[in-house]
Amino acid sequence: MAQSKKNKAKNQKSTTGSKSKKPIKKKHGTLLIVALILMAVSGIIAAFLYNSLSTAPDIERPRIVTMMVIHSLADVVAAFGIFYWKKWALYVYAGSTILALVAGLLAVGAWSVFYMILPFVIVGWLLRTKWDYFD
Repeated sequence: MAQSKKNKAKNQKSTTGSKSKKPIKKKHGTLLIVALILMAVSGIIAAFLYNSLSTAPDIERPRIVTMMVIHSLADVVAAFGIFYWKKWALYVYAGSTILALVAGLLAVGAWSVFYMILPFVIVGWLLRTKWDYFD
């Protein structure tokens, strides 16, 4: 009898101790959704502007436009990944920002640093409290 009481107490401990945690409700927020939409659209606009405002020689223009097209596609993929809380999307977005920064420096000069870094900083600021949401 004493043995069965010990087993009961042990079973109760194991069932109560293994309660699963409630899943975190992942909330995007309006500002983050707007930022993700702007992130997806800004790469496309930047590719067009860099092509039309480029001060680079014509020989460099195809390479710059190619980098900006890759940047805009990566931004769209990253925006969808961030929306679904995928950690790889953060790395894609960081790499895309670096690629666009290089293209901007080649095409139009130093002012592109501000244009490319500011959205990255804004998205990072909006995600600062949501790092635990990412898989």
